[in-house]
Amino acid sequence: MIYIKSKKDIEAIRKACAIWKKVKAELTAQTKAGITTIELDKIAGREIIKHKSTPSFLNYNGFPANICISVNEELIHGIPSNYKIKNGDMITFDVGVTFEDHICDSAFTVIVGENEEAQKISDATYKSLMESINIIKPGVYTGDIGYKTEEIAKSSGYEVIKDFGGHGCGNKLHEDPSVLNYGNNGEGTKLKPGMTLCIEPMLMTGSDEYITLDNKWTIVSKNNKLTCHWEHMVLVTENGFEILTI
Repeated sequence: MIYIKSKKDIEAIRKACAIWKKVKAELTAQTKAGITTIELDKIAGREIIKHKSTPSFLNYNGFPANICISVNEELIHGIPSNYKIKNGDMITFDVGVTFEDHICDSAFTVIVGENEEAQKISDATYKSLMESINIIKPGVYTGDIGYKTEEIAKSSGYEVIKDFGGHGCGNKLHEDPSVLNYGNNGEGTKLKPGMTLCIEPMLMTGSDEYITLDNKWTIVSKNNKLTCHWEHMVLVTENGFEILTI
């Protein structure tokens, strides 16, 4: 089911996104060599609860943590652990915030210290994200977005994962329509004002093949090369779009 958001829905989603931005700022400030991913997860949980909201991912289909934290070759759904972050690591935080029964879901990537290869794929992923968002307006199709995402990824020398992608969000964590990271122009779902979408390019180095770890959540590149994931939540407006998580 596709939810066209009411003004009341959008107001509540904006509040959830405002809290998400506070969590992002705190995680960015605290992410440094020597801290563990489970410590960062606890920081996120405290920050979310402090603002009278709840972590959307905790216990969602059995997910055991407040947020997803994926490091280096881990693409998505990383489970926080005692892993101690090192200089050169690239960490993606995927954070969901539920406030007044409405949800913000968005992801960002932090590189600790300097890592030229990590910076390159992070920049390419963010470019793919922003150029895909820039075409959003009523009448555009989800296939147009996916086509643009893959076009930018490939022009930067990377592959997109085919089995995971973006989605509607706001009234529920995962709503229709799916917004894959590949597609054909003019295919898929036609966008309408009031839709709220998570656009989330997921780029991989050298191959789009992946494995799922024994924890049954974490998606890792099969070749153990770097991956990257960025995500913004976007409102389709009467004339275009508004990024709610920037």
